Amino acid sequence: MIEVRPLDPDDDAQARAFWRVNRDAVADQPYHPYPPWEAARVFLREGRPQSVEVHLAAWDGQAMVGAGSAAGSTADNTDLARAEVAVVPDRRRAGIGSAVLDGLVTWAREHGRTTLTSEVLAPLDAEGPGALFARRHGFEVDLVDAFKVADLHATQGQWEALAAETAPHHVDYRVVTAWGPLPDHLAAGYCALSNRFYELAPSGEVERAAETWDLARLRARDERNRRAGRLELVSLALAADDEVVALTEIVCDGADAGHAYQGATIVEPGYRGHRLGLALKLANHRALLDRLPGTAWIATGNADVNAAMNAINDRLGFRVVARGLELARRL
Repeated sequence: MIEVRPLDPDDDAQARAFWRVNRDAVADQPYHPYPPWEAARVFLREGRPQSVEVHLAAWDGQAMVGAGSAAGSTADNTDLARAEVAVVPDRRRAGIGSAVLDGLVTWAREHGRTTLTSEVLAPLDAEGPGALFARRHGFEVDLVDAFKVADLHATQGQWEALAAETAPHHVDYRVVTAWGPLPDHLAAGYCALSNRFYELAPSGEVERAAETWDLARLRARDERNRRAGRLELVSLALAADDEVVALTEIVCDGADAGHAYQGATIVEPGYRGHRLGLALKLANHRALLDRLPGTAWIATGNADVNAAMNAINDRLGFRVVARGLELARRL
Protein backbone atom coordinates (compact mmCIF):
# COMPACT_ATOMS: atom_id res chain seq x y z
CA MET A 1 0.00 0.00 0.00
CA ILE A 2 1.33 3.44 -0.95
CA GLU A 3 1.65 5.95 1.90
CA VAL A 4 2.25 9.65 1.21
CA ARG A 5 3.73 11.66 4.04
CA PRO A 6 5.87 14.79 4.52
CA LEU A 7 9.58 14.45 3.92
CA ASP A 8 11.97 15.02 6.80
CA PRO A 9 14.63 17.10 5.00
CA ASP A 10 16.98 16.86 8.00
CA ASP A 11 17.13 13.08 7.59
CA ASP A 12 19.96 12.62 5.08
CA ALA A 13 18.77 9.17 4.00
CA GLN A 14 15.26 10.44 3.29
CA ALA A 15 16.52 13.59 1.58
CA ARG A 16 18.90 11.65 -0.64
CA ALA A 17 16.17 9.17 -1.59
CA PHE A 18 13.90 12.11 -2.44
CA TRP A 19 16.60 13.65 -4.62
CA ARG A 20 17.21 10.29 -6.31
CA VAL A 21 13.52 9.82 -7.17
CA ASN A 22 13.40 13.25 -8.77
CA ARG A 23 16.67 12.67 -10.61
CA ASP A 24 15.65 9.27 -11.95
CA ALA A 25 12.30 10.63 -13.13
CA VAL A 26 14.07 12.96 -15.58
CA ALA A 27 17.03 10.72 -16.43
CA ASP A 28 15.80 10.45 -20.02
CA GLN A 29 16.00 14.26 -20.40
CA PRO A 30 19.75 15.01 -20.74
CA TYR A 31 19.35 18.79 -20.50
CA HIS A 32 16.89 18.89 -17.60
CA PRO A 33 17.94 21.53 -15.02
CA TYR A 34 18.05 19.15 -12.05
CA PRO A 35 20.55 20.09 -9.31
CA PRO A 36 23.25 17.77 -7.96
CA TRP A 37 22.88 16.24 -4.51
CA GLU A 38 25.12 18.79 -2.80
CA ALA A 39 22.91 21.66 -3.94
CA ALA A 40 19.61 19.81 -3.51
CA ARG A 41 20.41 19.00 0.12
CA VAL A 42 20.71 22.70 0.95
CA PHE A 43 17.64 23.66 -1.08
CA LEU A 44 15.53 20.99 0.65
CA ARG A 45 16.59 22.04 4.13
CA GLU A 46 16.46 25.79 3.74
CA GLY A 47 13.80 26.52 1.15
CA ARG A 48 13.56 29.70 -0.86
CA PRO A 49 13.71 33.13 0.76
CA GLN A 50 10.26 34.51 1.62
CA SER A 51 8.32 31.39 0.71
CA VAL A 52 6.31 28.51 2.12
CA GLU A 53 7.12 25.01 0.90
CA VAL A 54 6.17 21.39 1.31
CA HIS A 55 7.88 18.18 0.22
CA LEU A 56 5.90 14.94 0.12
CA ALA A 57 7.28 11.43 -0.33
CA ALA A 58 5.37 8.35 -1.47
CA TRP A 59 6.48 5.13 0.22
CA ASP A 60 5.91 1.52 -0.69
CA GLY A 61 7.05 -0.11 2.53
CA GLN A 62 10.66 1.05 3.02
CA ALA A 63 11.12 2.18 -0.60
CA MET A 64 10.47 5.74 -1.71
CA VAL A 65 8.74 5.52 -5.10
CA GLY A 66 7.37 9.04 -5.61
CA ALA A 67 8.10 12.62 -4.64
CA GLY A 68 6.41 15.97 -4.86
CA SER A 69 7.11 19.57 -3.91
CA ALA A 70 5.09 22.76 -3.85
CA ALA A 71 6.16 26.29 -3.00
CA GLY A 72 4.61 29.72 -2.99
CA SER A 73 5.92 33.19 -2.29
CA THR A 74 4.91 35.01 0.87
CA ALA A 75 6.02 38.36 -0.58
CA ASP A 76 4.04 38.49 -3.83
CA ASN A 77 1.61 36.46 -5.93
CA THR A 78 0.30 34.76 -2.83
CA ASP A 79 -2.54 33.19 -4.82
CA LEU A 80 -0.06 30.99 -6.73
CA ALA A 81 1.95 27.89 -5.90
CA ARG A 82 4.34 25.94 -8.07
CA ALA A 83 4.25 22.15 -7.95
CA GLU A 84 6.44 19.29 -9.15
CA VAL A 85 5.66 15.56 -9.07
CA ALA A 86 8.05 12.70 -9.78
CA VAL A 87 7.63 8.93 -9.86
CA VAL A 88 10.38 6.36 -10.42
CA PRO A 89 10.05 5.25 -14.05
CA ASP A 90 9.15 1.60 -13.42
CA ARG A 91 6.28 2.54 -11.07
CA ARG A 92 4.43 4.99 -13.32
CA ARG A 93 0.73 4.65 -14.16
CA ALA A 94 0.02 3.03 -10.77
CA GLY A 95 -1.60 6.00 -8.98
CA ILE A 96 1.52 7.09 -7.11
CA GLY A 97 1.84 10.48 -8.81
CA SER A 98 -1.89 11.08 -8.38
CA ALA A 99 -1.64 10.45 -4.64
CA VAL A 100 1.30 12.83 -4.31
CA LEU A 101 -0.46 15.52 -6.34
CA ASP A 102 -3.59 15.20 -4.20
CA GLY A 103 -1.42 15.99 -1.17
CA LEU A 104 0.09 19.02 -2.86
CA VAL A 105 -3.34 20.33 -3.88
CA THR A 106 -4.55 19.99 -0.30
CA TRP A 107 -1.51 21.88 0.96
CA ALA A 108 -1.98 24.63 -1.65
CA ARG A 109 -5.64 25.14 -0.67
CA GLU A 110 -4.74 25.23 3.01
CA HIS A 111 -2.26 28.03 2.21
CA GLY A 112 -4.80 30.09 0.27
CA ARG A 113 -3.45 29.32 -3.18
CA THR A 114 -6.01 29.34 -5.96
CA THR A 115 -3.80 28.37 -8.90
CA LEU A 116 -1.21 25.63 -9.11
CA THR A 117 1.47 26.06 -11.77
CA SER A 118 4.09 23.68 -13.06
CA GLU A 119 6.40 23.10 -16.00
CA VAL A 120 7.44 19.97 -17.86
CA LEU A 121 9.79 19.27 -20.71
CA ALA A 122 8.19 17.44 -23.62
CA PRO A 123 9.71 15.94 -26.76
CA LEU A 124 9.46 17.97 -29.94
CA ASP A 125 7.28 15.36 -31.64
CA ALA A 126 5.22 13.87 -28.79
CA GLU A 127 3.28 14.86 -25.69
CA GLY A 128 5.54 13.08 -23.19
CA PRO A 129 4.64 11.41 -19.85
CA GLY A 130 4.78 14.62 -17.81
CA ALA A 131 2.37 16.43 -20.11
CA LEU A 132 0.03 13.44 -20.22
CA PHE A 133 -0.04 13.23 -16.43
CA ALA A 134 -0.68 16.96 -16.10
CA ARG A 135 -3.53 16.93 -18.60
CA ARG A 136 -5.23 14.02 -16.86
CA HIS A 137 -5.17 16.01 -13.62
CA GLY A 138 -6.70 19.22 -14.86
CA PHE A 139 -3.63 21.22 -15.86
CA GLU A 140 -3.81 23.27 -19.02
CA VAL A 141 -0.93 24.54 -21.12
CA ASP A 142 -0.52 28.24 -20.34
CA LEU A 143 2.55 28.97 -22.45
CA VAL A 144 4.84 26.99 -24.76
CA ASP A 145 8.58 27.57 -24.60
CA ALA A 146 11.27 26.36 -26.95
CA PHE A 147 13.84 24.70 -24.68
CA LYS A 148 17.22 25.34 -26.26
CA VAL A 149 20.87 24.47 -25.80
CA ALA A 150 24.02 26.23 -27.04
CA ASP A 151 27.23 24.21 -27.32
CA LEU A 152 29.67 26.81 -26.00
CA HIS A 153 32.93 25.54 -27.51
CA ALA A 154 31.30 25.03 -30.90
CA THR A 155 29.86 28.57 -30.96
CA GLN A 156 32.78 30.38 -29.32
CA GLY A 157 34.37 31.20 -32.66
CA GLN A 158 31.41 33.44 -33.56
CA TRP A 159 31.56 35.64 -30.46
CA GLU A 160 34.24 38.10 -31.54
CA ALA A 161 32.39 39.00 -34.74
CA LEU A 162 29.08 39.32 -32.88
CA ALA A 163 30.67 41.57 -30.25
CA ALA A 164 32.16 43.80 -32.95
CA GLU A 165 28.78 44.00 -34.66
CA THR A 166 26.94 45.04 -31.49
CA ALA A 167 29.57 47.45 -30.10
CA PRO A 168 28.62 50.54 -32.18
CA HIS A 169 25.02 50.27 -30.98
CA HIS A 170 25.71 50.57 -27.25
CA VAL A 171 28.61 52.99 -26.97
CA ASP A 172 26.62 55.07 -24.49
CA TYR A 173 26.26 52.17 -22.06
CA ARG A 174 28.70 50.42 -19.76
CA VAL A 175 28.64 46.62 -19.44
CA VAL A 176 29.52 45.22 -16.01
CA THR A 177 29.94 41.48 -15.42
CA ALA A 178 30.17 39.98 -11.95
CA TRP A 179 30.32 36.55 -10.31
CA GLY A 180 28.63 36.03 -7.00
CA PRO A 181 26.90 38.65 -4.88
CA LEU A 182 26.57 42.01 -6.60
CA PRO A 183 27.91 45.04 -4.72
CA ASP A 184 25.17 47.07 -3.07
CA HIS A 185 25.29 49.92 -5.58
CA LEU A 186 24.50 47.49 -8.40
CA ALA A 187 22.25 45.17 -6.41
CA ALA A 188 19.63 47.90 -5.93
CA GLY A 189 19.31 48.41 -9.70
CA TYR A 190 19.28 44.66 -10.26
CA CYS A 191 16.35 44.31 -7.84
CA ALA A 192 14.43 47.21 -9.37
CA LEU A 193 14.69 45.71 -12.85
CA SER A 194 14.00 42.15 -11.65
CA ASN A 195 10.76 43.37 -10.11
CA ARG A 196 9.53 44.12 -13.62
CA PHE A 197 10.16 40.68 -15.07
CA TYR A 198 6.53 39.53 -15.10
CA GLU A 199 5.46 42.88 -16.52
CA LEU A 200 7.92 42.73 -19.41
CA ALA A 201 8.18 39.02 -20.20
CA PRO A 202 5.64 37.19 -22.38
CA SER A 203 3.03 35.41 -20.26
CA GLY A 204 0.00 33.21 -20.63
CA GLU A 205 -3.42 33.48 -19.01
CA VAL A 206 -2.16 33.21 -15.42
CA GLU A 207 -2.03 36.69 -13.94
CA ARG A 208 1.13 37.49 -12.02
CA ALA A 209 1.80 40.66 -10.09
CA ALA A 210 5.24 42.22 -9.93
CA GLU A 211 7.73 40.40 -7.74
CA THR A 212 9.16 42.23 -4.74
CA TRP A 213 12.89 41.82 -4.77
CA ASP A 214 14.84 43.97 -2.34
CA LEU A 215 18.34 43.85 -0.93
CA ALA A 216 17.40 41.62 2.01
CA ARG A 217 15.73 39.03 -0.20
CA LEU A 218 18.60 39.11 -2.70
CA ARG A 219 21.21 38.65 0.02
CA ALA A 220 19.25 35.72 1.46
CA ARG A 221 19.31 34.09 -1.98
CA ASP A 222 23.03 34.85 -2.35
CA GLU A 223 23.79 33.16 0.96
CA ARG A 224 21.65 30.14 0.11
CA ASN A 225 23.45 29.82 -3.23
CA ARG A 226 26.82 30.01 -1.47
CA ARG A 227 25.96 27.17 0.88
CA ALA A 228 24.62 25.11 -2.02
CA GLY A 229 27.68 25.67 -4.19
CA ARG A 230 25.58 27.41 -6.83
CA LEU A 231 27.48 30.01 -8.86
CA GLU A 232 25.67 32.98 -10.36
CA LEU A 233 26.99 35.16 -13.15
CA VAL A 234 25.31 38.48 -13.93
CA SER A 235 25.97 41.05 -16.64
CA LEU A 236 24.38 44.49 -16.38
CA ALA A 237 24.08 47.43 -18.77
CA LEU A 238 24.45 50.80 -17.08
CA ALA A 239 23.29 54.10 -18.56
CA ALA A 240 25.30 57.30 -18.19
CA ASP A 241 23.85 57.92 -14.71
CA ASP A 242 24.71 54.32 -13.68
CA GLU A 243 21.06 53.27 -13.79
CA VAL A 244 20.74 49.53 -14.46
CA VAL A 245 18.76 49.33 -17.71
CA ALA A 246 19.36 45.72 -18.74
CA LEU A 247 20.52 42.47 -17.18
CA THR A 248 21.11 38.82 -17.91
CA GLU A 249 22.12 36.03 -15.56
CA ILE A 250 23.45 32.46 -15.63
CA VAL A 251 23.49 29.87 -12.84
CA CYS A 252 25.80 26.90 -12.57
CA ASP A 253 25.57 24.23 -9.88
CA GLY A 254 29.23 23.95 -8.99
CA ALA A 255 32.50 24.71 -10.73
CA ASP A 256 32.72 21.26 -12.28
CA ALA A 257 29.09 20.88 -13.40
CA GLY A 258 29.98 21.05 -17.07
CA HIS A 259 26.81 22.95 -17.95
CA ALA A 260 24.84 26.03 -16.95
CA TYR A 261 21.36 27.47 -17.19
CA GLN A 262 20.21 30.86 -18.38
CA GLY A 263 18.16 32.90 -15.97
CA ALA A 264 16.28 36.08 -16.75
CA THR A 265 17.23 38.54 -19.47
CA ILE A 266 15.51 41.92 -19.13
CA VAL A 267 15.93 45.14 -21.10
CA GLU A 268 13.98 48.22 -20.06
CA PRO A 269 11.62 49.12 -22.97
CA GLY A 270 12.98 52.64 -23.25
CA TYR A 271 16.48 51.31 -23.83
CA ARG A 272 15.75 48.66 -26.43
CA GLY A 273 17.19 48.86 -29.93
CA HIS A 274 20.82 49.15 -28.75
CA ARG A 275 21.67 45.42 -28.97
CA LEU A 276 22.01 45.34 -25.17
CA GLY A 277 20.45 41.90 -24.84
CA LEU A 278 22.91 40.33 -27.26
CA ALA A 279 25.86 42.27 -25.83
CA LEU A 280 25.10 41.15 -22.27
CA LYS A 281 24.60 37.52 -23.20
CA LEU A 282 27.89 37.55 -25.09
CA ALA A 283 29.61 39.03 -22.04
CA ASN A 284 28.16 36.27 -19.87
CA HIS A 285 29.13 33.48 -22.26
CA ARG A 286 32.70 34.79 -22.41
CA ALA A 287 32.96 35.18 -18.63
CA LEU A 288 31.54 31.69 -18.12
CA LEU A 289 34.20 30.02 -20.26
CA ASP A 290 36.97 32.25 -18.88
CA ARG A 291 36.29 31.01 -15.34
CA LEU A 292 34.86 27.56 -16.06
CA PRO A 293 36.42 26.38 -19.34
CA GLY A 294 34.99 22.90 -18.85
CA THR A 295 31.43 24.15 -19.33
CA ALA A 296 30.13 22.35 -22.40
CA TRP A 297 26.66 23.81 -22.84
CA ILE A 298 24.12 26.29 -21.58
CA ALA A 299 20.35 25.81 -21.71
CA THR A 300 17.53 28.33 -21.90
CA GLY A 301 13.82 28.52 -22.56
CA ASN A 302 12.07 31.07 -24.75
CA ALA A 303 8.36 31.57 -25.24
CA ASP A 304 7.42 31.00 -28.85
CA VAL A 305 5.92 34.52 -28.94
CA ASN A 306 9.14 36.19 -27.73
CA ALA A 307 10.48 37.08 -31.16
CA ALA A 308 13.25 39.39 -29.93
CA MET A 309 14.80 36.89 -27.52
CA ASN A 310 14.46 34.06 -29.99
CA ALA A 311 16.36 36.14 -32.55
CA ILE A 312 19.15 36.85 -30.05
CA ASN A 313 19.51 33.20 -29.12
CA ASP A 314 19.51 32.16 -32.76
CA ARG A 315 22.53 34.44 -33.28
CA LEU A 316 24.24 32.78 -30.31
CA GLY A 317 23.79 29.33 -31.80
CA PHE A 318 21.09 27.92 -29.55
CA ARG A 319 19.26 24.89 -30.95
CA VAL A 320 15.86 23.59 -29.88
CA VAL A 321 16.02 20.26 -28.04
CA ALA A 322 12.59 20.05 -26.36
CA ARG A 323 9.39 21.94 -25.62
CA GLY A 324 8.88 23.55 -22.23
CA LEU A 325 5.21 23.49 -21.30
CA GLU A 326 4.17 26.00 -18.65
CA LEU A 327 1.07 24.59 -16.99
CA ALA A 328 -1.69 25.86 -14.73
CA ARG A 329 -4.57 24.31 -12.80
CA ARG A 330 -7.24 26.45 -11.17
CA LEU A 331 -8.08 25.21 -7.71
